[in-house]
Amino acid sequence: MNRRDFLAGAGALAAAGATDAPLDFSAVRENFPRAVKETYFNAAAQHPLGLHAVRGMQRYMDFMSQGWTGGLHDFWEEGFLQVKSMFAKLINAKPTEIVFTGSTTIGENTLLNGMDLQGGNVVTNDLHYGESISGYLTRQKLMGLDVRIVKHRDWDIDLRDVERVVDRNTKLIAVSLVSFVNGHLEDVKKLSDLAHAHGACLYTDIIQGCGAIPIDVKAMGIDMASCAMYKWLMGEHGFGFLYAREALIGPVLHGTLLEGHPDYNYAPWVKDPKPSEPDFVNHPSHGVASLECGTPSVITYAAQYESFHYIERLGIPNIRNHVRPLVNRLRKELPPRGYTCITPPGTETPIITFISHNIEATKNKIREANRTGRAKISITGPNSALTVGRFGNHVRFSVSVYNNDHDVDKILEVLS
Repeated sequence: MNRRDFLAGAGALAAAGATDAPLDFSAVRENFPRAVKETYFNAAAQHPLGLHAVRGMQRYMDFMSQGWTGGLHDFWEEGFLQVKSMFAKLINAKPTEIVFTGSTTIGENTLLNGMDLQGGNVVTNDLHYGESISGYLTRQKLMGLDVRIVKHRDWDIDLRDVERVVDRNTKLIAVSLVSFVNGHLEDVKKLSDLAHAHGACLYTDIIQGCGAIPIDVKAMGIDMASCAMYKWLMGEHGFGFLYAREALIGPVLHGTLLEGHPDYNYAPWVKDPKPSEPDFVNHPSHGVASLECGTPSVITYAAQYESFHYIERLGIPNIRNHVRPLVNRLRKELPPRGYTCITPPGTETPIITFISHNIEATKNKIREANRTGRAKISITGPNSALTVGRFGNHVRFSVSVYNNDHDVDKILEVLS
């Protein structure tokens, strides 16, 4: 899917209020101190926390420890109630279609557990998130679910291969909007049309795109989506958001997290019990709320509240315009240094992946640059500055608002 097709399909959707006015991205970079101290190309694993997000969490902690003193405010009352609407606005959904979920994968499983998949099949592909694929294979083994996994062709998904395995028994097509493997961008509108033509639904994992590229769930025909906050939404681990199209709740999607509250209609709970009502009057959750995942990690939403404002001020078009030339430089300048790009040409995402034909040599170049002080690029642990050696020989770059040409110059120097 190329840039022109994507922007047309998504309606060139921007975060509300965003403009195409030039921004000072050097000031943006200063807002992410880790990116100043390191050559950091790993937002697809963990986006460095911006100072705005840190301040949001600090204000939350200050209130929780100090209370109503010194002008402190309770985020539970001034911010927490807005974050669902802010996420809904970013993806063009209704606030009533959004609930909190424990993670992207928990959200996907919540939806699957709420669907009747008996006698049907699920179609996905091998560029979808690995843990999600594992979940489908587990359902295949334990429940007999017919799981159809389309294999990539030269790191791209051919829609014709998907069409061949979708039939009248397909109940769900499940994909990552942006693949964590190589940034592959699904043509979700065509997948949605294909799913709906067969009476199926389309689920998308949007964690690797939300906050980095335009997403319009209505224009794209996305029925359900899930997204944690610690990647391009510039937030932290702990919780996230789940979207489900309103019309699906009940006919297709049933609540699995049956919360609510009871009224106790007997003494000593009430002075005058109502004789016409039972002792327990239950008020279960309804609609999308029946998918909500417990008491959320509110401090993570205190950070996200600030990050939503920050992303809105930057604007998705400005973010894309800043990131695109940096990704294009990597695509152009790394292959002559012996790295083969496996991200399809024209891909409009911030992730680009290469195959190293000698992964140990690549690691040693980075280690030597770190040892001699020429660079600071951590390549171990879940919060490394660059993902090196995934799937054996992949080197994945994920570019965000704090990156600049100096970062590209540095990595080209180190890998030469």
